Amino acid sequence: MKQKRIVIALLAASMVMPLAAAAEWTVYGRAHLSADFLDDGADYSEFNISSNSSRLGFKGEREFRQNLTGMFQIEQEIFFDDAGTEFATRDTFAGLKGDWGMLRVGKFDTPFKRARGPANFFGDQLGDLRNVARTRTYGRFDERFRNSLHYRSPSLSGFVWDIQYSPERTDRTTTEGSDTDGVSTSIGFRQGGLNLAVAYEKQFDGAEDPDGFRLAASYRVIPALNVGALYQVTESTAGDEGTVFGIGGQYRINPEMFLNAHYFMLDGDLNETDASLFAIGLEYRVDSALRFYGNIGAVSNDDNAALTPWGAGRSATPGGAAGETAKGISFGMRYDF
Repeated sequence: MKQKRIVIALLAASMVMPLAAAAEWTVYGRAHLSADFLDDGADYSEFNISSNSSRLGFKGEREFRQNLTGMFQIEQEIFFDDAGTEFATRDTFAGLKGDWGMLRVGKFDTPFKRARGPANFFGDQLGDLRNVARTRTYGRFDERFRNSLHYRSPSLSGFVWDIQYSPERTDRTTTEGSDTDGVSTSIGFRQGGLNLAVAYEKQFDGAEDPDGFRLAASYRVIPALNVGALYQVTESTAGDEGTVFGIGGQYRINPEMFLNAHYFMLDGDLNETDASLFAIGLEYRVDSALRFYGNIGAVSNDDNAALTPWGAGRSATPGGAAGETAKGISFGMRYDF
């Protein structure tokens, strides 16, 4: 009996090994949690635990022939402090790539959304740039399009072009006469210490058809100092425009310790809806997979604005108070696996 089991195991291994070699795939994820004290400047002042864009994913690729590789990704947001949600809530797609570029189909971040990267030094943390750059008052352009086609060019002297189109951004099926399609595009450039992105997005809704423009850049002035800036103009479905601009930076104190800071302002068409975001924080990186941080962030609001420094990319998102300064302190851990 023992010999039969060994033979069966060897036969099973001989069948599985070629399949594993033919298609390489990995399980990956991120556990990002923080303990926060949040104060809206009015009645709310509480301690919170937050799961911050934590995720679990599966991805893989297989080379079918020279210059033709198939790829896939399935990614799900995980709430480590609460419970799960529907499957494949984050970037999920299948596609092909080669020397000619990349073509994929699915649901994923738009080129416009990705273009903020060079200027955002507090991604998925208290103080995230999106807290003033992605508001319902002046359009929500930092999103994922459903039902998308996306092409990315190969790098040409440092330039990369991305274009994405969705015939239906909000539902599973395109209905007759639907006006909820959208297009998003960007041009990125990387060379030496410079990282530059210019993006444009148009969201059709059958009325005002709002659009957005974004310019973001970072430059490594010296090996220890990286500075970044962003300028953005977006339009709401009502036709009101909001302009966001500001600067930030990261300074490497030593190989493990980093100081991050940025300041951004929102200037809107509507009366008394301006706001300004400030954040500063220390980050300690044990290595590339594990880091700890402590941040302080605040949003100062005009009388008709109620933004906070904690509303984006986190599970703890209490509302703000109009005309008040919302502020918070956050101590977090991010483990990538």
